[in-house]
Amino acid sequence: MSHVYRLFLFAWSLVAMGLPVAVAQAATPGPQQSLKDFETRPRMVVLVVFDQMRADYLTRFSSRFLPEAGAQGQVGGFRWLMSKGAYFPFAEYGILQSMTGPGHATLLSGSYPYQMGISSNHWVNAETGQKTYCVADKDAPLVGGGADKPGMSPRNFLGTTVGDELKNAGHPSRVVAVSLKDRAAILMGGHRADLALWFDPSVYGWVTSRYYQKQGELPGWVQEQNRAIQARKGEKYTWGEGGKPTGLSSGQNAPDWKKTVEIGSYVAAGTPFGVDITVDAALKAMEAFKLGHGTATDVLAVSFSSHDYLGHATGPNSRDMEEMTVAEDRRLSRLLNGIRKSLPHGLKDVVVVLTADHGAPNEPDALQASGMAAGRISSARIASEVEEALTRRFDKPASGKWLTASADFQFWLDPSSVAGVREKADRATIEAVAASVIQARKGVAQVLTGSEQRRHQLPVGQVGEQAARTYFPGRSGDLILVPRPYFFEEGEGINHMTGYAYDRMVPLILAGPGLKPGVYAESARIVDLAPTLAYLLGVVAPAQSEGRVLGEAITTVGRAK
Repeated sequence: MSHVYRLFLFAWSLVAMGLPVAVAQAATPGPQQSLKDFETRPRMVVLVVFDQMRADYLTRFSSRFLPEAGAQGQVGGFRWLMSKGAYFPFAEYGILQSMTGPGHATLLSGSYPYQMGISSNHWVNAETGQKTYCVADKDAPLVGGGADKPGMSPRNFLGTTVGDELKNAGHPSRVVAVSLKDRAAILMGGHRADLALWFDPSVYGWVTSRYYQKQGELPGWVQEQNRAIQARKGEKYTWGEGGKPTGLSSGQNAPDWKKTVEIGSYVAAGTPFGVDITVDAALKAMEAFKLGHGTATDVLAVSFSSHDYLGHATGPNSRDMEEMTVAEDRRLSRLLNGIRKSLPHGLKDVVVVLTADHGAPNEPDALQASGMAAGRISSARIASEVEEALTRRFDKPASGKWLTASADFQFWLDPSSVAGVREKADRATIEAVAASVIQARKGVAQVLTGSEQRRHQLPVGQVGEQAARTYFPGRSGDLILVPRPYFFEEGEGINHMTGYAYDRMVPLILAGPGLKPGVYAESARIVDLAPTLAYLLGVVAPAQSEGRVLGEAITTVGRAK
């Protein structure tokens, strides 16, 4: 089935849902802007990210979403954005491994990992051999968090974000980022955020680091939020929105579907409770920083991690994920209405963006049961086999090991072991021997080596293009396993670490002043978001941005009178 025909069918499905369809022509230029359009700017940009939201969630569960609008000016959630916004249903991340760190680093920078350095959630430092977390920073200890936790900051992220560029241009903009996940908040906020706030399960409260709070104390409003959350520990929390299910999810299909968890437990973060406290924190941050009330455009970035926590445990076809998405629709409406009520012109002055940091695959066990090729790959077993093969070929190294670590289908060689056999073989030969071992495993599509990537000897086609955008010397693995579709790490639930459509495709919606509602068939990449926002705000795009301005979705630029 051709891409054009699929889009045709998709457009008709939206008509059936009652949504406007305005599919632009690929060659249609954006409207001409006048100088007057650039005299005023939106009061706020609100970026809303649902961690692990597949591109098809908005259409699969749409029958259960709130109406576009309610009484007394209330707006709905997903349906309001799908109707009022420029909706690109299948926006894409063009990287080799789709995951939280690289995804959130891309959103407001418009750059790929090969430049901005966040190639994965973890990596091994090529010089020290130490495993490194993407936002770890020993010089930025936590504020409000556990004393045993590492410090956090955006220092590993290279380049700038839209918020950084607003401030670089001299605007007195305020930038705040909120998420349960530290890397999500930090990487959206960029280097010049006024505050990045995340949730620490060990203290069961919101925390930040001294990178943002130099005095080492949480703001009073954050402490107040934490007291309210901690007062509820031990409380039973029951969730499930009720109503007729779509019938598109596996498992129980009763209208009275309910589940109960205990607040204070780790599992509670993967329910609408985690979404609730994130909305509460975002609205309190807006109030504390008076976002949208200044002379410059402010940025509020909110990422909902609960969607990802639950998705890893249950998979995208579970009834749990349907109920979570429906619950998130209600919480999104609460966030939007909270913003609407706090500003003089409501949402007329606000550009709202909805998207995700990556998608998710179907469950491999269910796919296998249906006769499809799917399965598990053991990184631990591969590492053991690589050790044996390299020892047979080059003898046991003085350090006692050839590999220092593996993570997310990446493997790092011990630098001292490689140096120890330099007279017998160079790094490229050692990597080639290891790659041949990995390639022989069932479920492996390709193996990329660091030497090949540094020499730009990449496979032809999509995998090679994705690898070129992702590989960062000194951080990316010496060996990167590219699995076949629907093959995942052994012992884990649902995971996402590929460039396949199910992981790379996410929804992208931009709504607000200067944007033309409709459903757009043009190919949109997530790197296009940052330059589009920069254009709407009248500032230079982030330093390493590679995307285009989504001109087909732009009408005029300005602020409500």
